[in-house]
Amino acid sequence: MAKTFYYDSNDIFNATLNDGSLSGGNFADGTTITNEERATDQSIATAVTAFTISDLLLVDYGSAVTNDFAALYFTELNSTDVTIRDSDDGTATSVNTTQSSNLAAGWNVIHLTSESHRYWLLQAGNGTLTGLTEMILGARLEFDMNPDIGIGEQEIYGTDIQRSIGGVEYGTKSHDPISTISMNFSSIPSSFKTSLQSMEADVQDFKKFIYSEDGTTGPFHYVRLDGPISYSEVAYQRYSASFTLREQLS
Repeated sequence: MAKTFYYDSNDIFNATLNDGSLSGGNFADGTTITNEERATDQSIATAVTAFTISDLLLVDYGSAVTNDFAALYFTELNSTDVTIRDSDDGTATSVNTTQSSNLAAGWNVIHLTSESHRYWLLQAGNGTLTGLTEMILGARLEFDMNPDIGIGEQEIYGTDIQRSIGGVEYGTKSHDPISTISMNFSSIPSSFKTSLQSMEADVQDFKKFIYSEDGTTGPFHYVRLDGPISYSEVAYQRYSASFTLREQLS
């Protein structure tokens, strides 16, 4: 599969969350899951807790939206299934997609049946979900073509160096190294430019998203745009584009 961006196109960060259980295919409001707000806080540092069999995490967007994928980050392997459900009234739910294999530590990306609904739900399958720290729903942007040869990669060190009067240097490490990934396209069609602009409008340099080197199989990078995407017209309806992604530590 092609290189792909998976990003929050419907503002799950500001959607309303609720939790409950599944009863006869319907969502039954409850207080089963704890710390559910951690699933959409743009951080993979802290996990949702008490997410047990048949529990549901409900996302209410306020109006119908279309989601093409679900991305789940786990801090540990989960030997269970998950199901993505959708609903128009917040009660009666339908199965959209089920992931029937083990859920790996790290990102797990599930392609969904693209439909428009107000409510989207994550269901724990035949076991407890442990270590779920983030869930992203939204749109995927598959590259029409690969970037030019020579994707740039660079490390940003988290060390502040100070020098004493005698010339002795002291280092203070504030964080682990952060990777940056630079991409350049010398000639893309206007359709791909429009897709990049739509993605950029949704995420800007605020929302974190996933860059996959190969579709749902990864490797996956949790990133932000390091700055605006730069475009130049190189021929009729053909453009160059360049941008840098900054990998996130949490």
